[in-house]
Amino acid sequence: MKIINKASVLGFFTGFICFPIIFFVGGYLYVNFAFNGFENAVSLDPPEMPSEQSVNLDWQVKTLDGFEVNLKEHVGDKTVFLNFWATWCPPCVAEMPSIDTLYELFGDTMMFVCISQENAETLKKFLQAKQYSFPVFYTETPPPQELNAAALPTTFIVSSDGQILLKHVGGADWAHESVVAFLREKLAQG
Repeated sequence: MKIINKASVLGFFTGFICFPIIFFVGGYLYVNFAFNGFENAVSLDPPEMPSEQSVNLDWQVKTLDGFEVNLKEHVGDKTVFLNFWATWCPPCVAEMPSIDTLYELFGDTMMFVCISQENAETLKKFLQAKQYSFPVFYTETPPPQELNAAALPTTFIVSSDGQILLKHVGGADWAHESVVAFLREKLAQG
């Protein structure tokens, strides 16, 4: 019985060539994600617009300091960017830089409410590490029926009169020029 034959030699050389390639490419991707995160790894498309449905924002959420806030009272008569997300969700993390950019552009003219069901300490650590400036809340109660999110992230843009102007499920480039133009138009209309 021959131990070495054509198949074993071919298998050895294939493994000898493929293993380093797979090992080093996998290692490179791991290190890239570990140090750069998901923000720089994914190219996101802008969200699809518009939706045109209404919602009652009379719902309790909590600040990261544990204070209970009525969302309807908090947003008042402003247009709202409402995002449901989680720190463990790669598409959520990937869209965060564009949400932060959008907040820098519109944070004084509209309300930003990013909501997670994770605990406050987890959220605080994440935000401190990433240095995002948009407001984050957490909730222990389900949202109004119109805001039920089948997946994370899910984002709504709600007008000052409670109309859902946009609903988007999945990650998106929120700083895309089409979103900026859409928001400028909607905010100009009142």
